[in-house]
Amino acid sequence: MTDLRSKYLPAIFILFAGTLLLLSAWIFLENRHITQLEDMLRETRIELGRARLEAARSCEPDPSAGEPPESENTVPDRAVPGEGLSAADILAGTRIIAHGMGAVDEIWTEGSAPLNCLEGFLERYEAGVRVFEADLRLTRDGKVVLRHDWWPADWQEGINGASVPTREEFLSKPIFGVYTPLSFRDLLLLLKEYPDVCIITDTKFTDPDVIFIEFASMLADARDLGCLGLFDRIVIQLYSGVMRQCLDNIYPFPHRIYTLYAEGFDQTAAAFRERAAYCAEKGIEGIAIWDGWWDPAYASVAREYGLTVYVHTVNDAAAARTLLESGAGAVYTDILGPGDVT
Repeated sequence: MTDLRSKYLPAIFILFAGTLLLLSAWIFLENRHITQLEDMLRETRIELGRARLEAARSCEPDPSAGEPPESENTVPDRAVPGEGLSAADILAGTRIIAHGMGAVDEIWTEGSAPLNCLEGFLERYEAGVRVFEADLRLTRDGKVVLRHDWWPADWQEGINGASVPTREEFLSKPIFGVYTPLSFRDLLLLLKEYPDVCIITDTKFTDPDVIFIEFASMLADARDLGCLGLFDRIVIQLYSGVMRQCLDNIYPFPHRIYTLYAEGFDQTAAAFRERAAYCAEKGIEGIAIWDGWWDPAYASVAREYGLTVYVHTVNDAAAARTLLESGAGAVYTDILGPGDVT
């Protein structure tokens, strides 16, 4: 018996090792195959998303979808009503807000400016995100497009802070030669295509003259497409009391939050209560602050005034969960999805 074991043991060992090797090779190939399939599905979803946007761009406007006021300079008594979900409905069910329309995973690095491109939107939407912050800029011809700023200069050929494009030029030049730039008009088309999505604006400008020009252009796009009612799924970020007064003289935007990064505040409970009382008085639905400014004591004050506090920008899942568990309503993030904070 001992002789038999010694005779066949090496063969059994070789057979066992060979089986393990074959199994490992099969698992490797299977995982590689799965990765390839996932990449193919991702590319297919992105191509379908691009096709949907192109189809929407080519459709004729339908002015019957919302009656414009008698004059573009006339402020209506109330906003054109939306259909379906409102921004408040969607925000009530979210804990994640995609910063700058969401990062493109393959090129994102911590601290990089958000691209505000179609592909970022499509990736985050697929991950379950339904609220997107959009950075907005004015073009040379007075139109509004999605871009954080006009620098750095290597994003789009011939476009930089010293060479601001027209809207047509901006849309004709893919970001890094690959990614699809968006205009505010495109953003409205996406809201039509995705009725469960809400947008938060980051319009950057605080000078009253620029505020009037920028929001007049946004309203003109909505009127042209016959979709003023879509502003019921757009939340306007306010930077000051002056901006609020300007907007009151432009259009009765139904949803607004007060973001404090432009003005700042001294981060005391008394200062936060003062801002919260102001928001409650003026019908502003929430406050946005830097993550480093958050104090769990703010949560009870916000509840007292019927407000939600949004915190930006958080890309660490554990940090995001801590903020949410301590009372923040939602976090702005480049890369996290709902599954990362549950």
